Order: sequence, then C-alpha cells, then structure tokens
Amino acid sequence: MDENGYDGKGIAGEAGCGARIELSVAFEDERVAKVRYRAEGASTAEAAARSLAEKVRGATWREAASVTESEVAVATGAAGPGGRHACPPDKAALFAVDALHRAFEDALRNDRFPRAAGRSDRSALVAMSGGVDSSVACLLSKRSARLVTGVTMRLWSDPDQKAGAVSCCSPESVIEARRICHSLGLPHVTIDCASEFEESVVGHFVEEYLRGRTPNPCTRCNAVFRFPLLDRLAARLGAGRVVTGHYARIVESDEATEGLLIARGRDRGKDQSYVLWGIDPGLLAGFEFPLGGLLKRETRQMAAAAGLSSCRRPESQEICFIPDDDYRRFLRSRADVLPGPGDIVDAAGTVLGRHGSIVDFTIGQRKGLGISAPAPLYVLDTDVERDRVVVGPREGLYVDRLEVMEANTFVPPGAVRDCHVQVRYNALPVAANCSLHAGGEAATVLLKEPVAGVAPGQSAVFYEGELLLAGGVIAATAGGH
Repeated sequence: MDENGYDGKGIAGEAGCGARIELSVAFEDERVAKVRYRAEGASTAEAAARSLAEKVRGATWREAASVTESEVAVATGAAGPGGRHACPPDKAALFAVDALHRAFEDALRNDRFPRAAGRSDRSALVAMSGGVDSSVACLLSKRSARLVTGVTMRLWSDPDQKAGAVSCCSPESVIEARRICHSLGLPHVTIDCASEFEESVVGHFVEEYLRGRTPNPCTRCNAVFRFPLLDRLAARLGAGRVVTGHYARIVESDEATEGLLIARGRDRGKDQSYVLWGIDPGLLAGFEFPLGGLLKRETRQMAAAAGLSSCRRPESQEICFIPDDDYRRFLRSRADVLPGPGDIVDAAGTVLGRHGSIVDFTIGQRKGLGISAPAPLYVLDTDVERDRVVVGPREGLYVDRLEVMEANTFVPPGAVRDCHVQVRYNALPVAANCSLHAGGEAATVLLKEPVAGVAPGQSAVFYEGELLLAGGVIAATAGGH
C-alpha cells in the first residue's frame, strides 16, 4: 500500500496521441473500495478514466476485471478528441482499461490483491495466451457453468529482438487475451512474471547452450515455472481448478503414484505430452486439459463458431522468448562471455576448418558449417573444453544408449523398464529398456534401435502406449561415433 492508502497503480498511454492515464486502486475485502485517476493529453483520456473509475468503484475485483473497452468507449465518445493530440475514444478506452489491469497486476506483484478464503471446485482459472487453443479452453470452461477467470502471464521479452516480432510474451498478446475473455463476459487478470521467467527459464537456456547442450525451454518452463505458478495463483484467487490449452489428457491410473497420469492427446500431430514430463505429479489433480480429446481443426472450428478473433491467429513454432527464431543472435546478446573460436574436426581429429563459437552448432546440424566437403557432413559433437566441433557422415549421428538424469516419474521408478522413449518433440518413440531413478541419479537407457541426432540437454520421455510414465534430461549418448 502506498502512502495514500492504495494497493496498486497502473499507467497506460501512447506518445503518438499524447494521451496518458494513471490509475490507482485500493481493495476492501474483494471489492474495489477506492479509485484515483489522473489523465492528460486528451479530453477523451479524461473521460475514459472517469467512466472506468465510476464503473469499478465499489465493484468486486471480478466485476471490475470484466469491464470492457467498448463499455468505456461508449461513455467516452461524447467528449470528443481534444488536447494537444487527437486520441480517439476507442484508444482512450484501451488506455483506461489497460491502466486498471496494470494496477491489479501491481497489487498482485506486491501481495496487496484480495486473497480468497479457500479454493472452490466451482471456480476455474484459465491460462490465456491470446491464441486459439487457450481461447477455446476458456470457452469450454465457461460452458461447464463454473466461475471462470482468465489469467495471462506477462513474461520477459527480449529487448533486442527484431522489430515486428510478436509472441505470447508481448504486450499485444496480453491485450488480445484480455479482449477474448471480455468477449466471453469473463474477468481477466495479468500477473507479472518477467523476472522469475528470465531467471528460471531464459537464464537456464543460455547457460545450457554455453555448456554445449541443447535445452528444451518449454519442458523446463512447465516444470519449474508455469504450472507451479498457476497453482499458487489459483489458490490465491480461490479457483479449485486450473485449465490450460495443451493437447494432452489427464487420466486415472492405479499404477500412478498420485493416481493420475498424463496421456497423449487425440491429435497425435499436435500432442504436447512430451513437454509436460517435468510437472510435479502432485499438481495433476488440480489441472484440466479440455483440448486433449479434440483435433486442432475442431478447435479452430469451435473458435470460429463462437466468433472468437483468435480463430484466425497463426501458430508460432518458435521459442516464445525468441520470436524471430534467431537463437544465435539471442545468445550473443545475453551471454557475458561466449565460448571462443576453435577447430572443426572429423572423428579422427583432422582439422577441416575453423568456427567462431560452439554456440552456433547443435548436434545433427548440416547447414552453416562453413566448410566444404565431397559428401554431406553433420555435427556429431561439440567439445566445450577444447572449443571443438566434431563433424562426420550421417551414420555417425546414430546412438543406441542414453544417460538420463533429473528424472521425474509418475509411476514408481522401478516400473519404468520395457517401454518406448521419445527424444525430441516431433520424433517417433522407439522401444527401450531402462531402469530409472527419481531425482539426480543417472540411469542408462538402451534403445532397441539406433536414433539419429540426439543431443545432451534434450528430454527423454518414457511412454507405455499412450501413457506418459516418466521423463528426464539426456546427459550423454553413446553408440554412434
């Protein structure tokens, strides 16, 4: 609470039209007890701030978080533009609503937002990215007749990314997610996770690459950041369930340590169970994946039938914090010290050329090696200690043995023996024999057929049919070169 007794403050505006709105809120129990605003640069900004303040003063936080831009714009339109620069009513309404939501975000960040007495199964928190999958997950949750709140995480965005690159981390995506919730008549809140995300996900990604490994940031994000944070936020807001738009299923199983297992989604082309292996099994009971039984085209059809704007939004295949997909640029902008230049050698150690840094290479890479050869060459290994990149023919990529660490098991570790293992997001699973150990102890996985292009740092995920049994991080490979 600031010196004037307010719990959160938000600021929104745009230099182009000269309008700026600052709005502060104070809560009493679950209601917005006080609202203070200051607007400058346009009469429409003043009118929008005043209209919004009148609507949310005395309302519950859920009611306040449901007020739409169009509701504010209607009351703002009569004021006309004015001020040093013209600011249309709809833009002024956006600034007012955005300032309110940033004030709520500030209160959450500072632990001043209302805290529910307990969790209710009648209430659900839906993770919203602004894309079609989370939008339909939200739609289905609303149809289940529960009290639904949408939430968007404001994640860290790369300040050095190329102009025009938009991702789920962007301010535009936060606004779009809020608008979708409002179009469904639902409240929306944003939680500022930028620092935590940068430290636990982005920082780890950079560190792994500097060690010559190939990390999967999505698996780490879900395990150590996204799912734990959503569970904590749901508890604060009183939601008994958390809903996400993942293409996976949660099923009951007598073999599971917590009674539940993750299963592949019906749409095998979109199945996302692979990136969920690190989730704490104890959290599964509080989560739902309503898209697990749908095909992607069915999801888009449902969004279109409901009139959701996200039905036309294209999918992004890039890492969310590298929307331009230029990870080499990203690593150079983030690393304090890059590994230096070194030799490119064949498996016998013969020097074939030079490279600028091993961070430019991943196992299985063929293009951009900077050397010429009579036959195609692939990256077989990156030797961090000697700054060497080892290349060779494609047959040198095949491995039949993995060392796996940091295992997370959904069944007793001894139950993961004869199964199938998937080593990349889009790879086919292969039969394997293993004996996993929960936690940090390494386990050996013997593949019953060799697989190409497996890199340390990637995830190995173990399945029995459709059921995800366990997962871990590949520490080393053998058998190919």
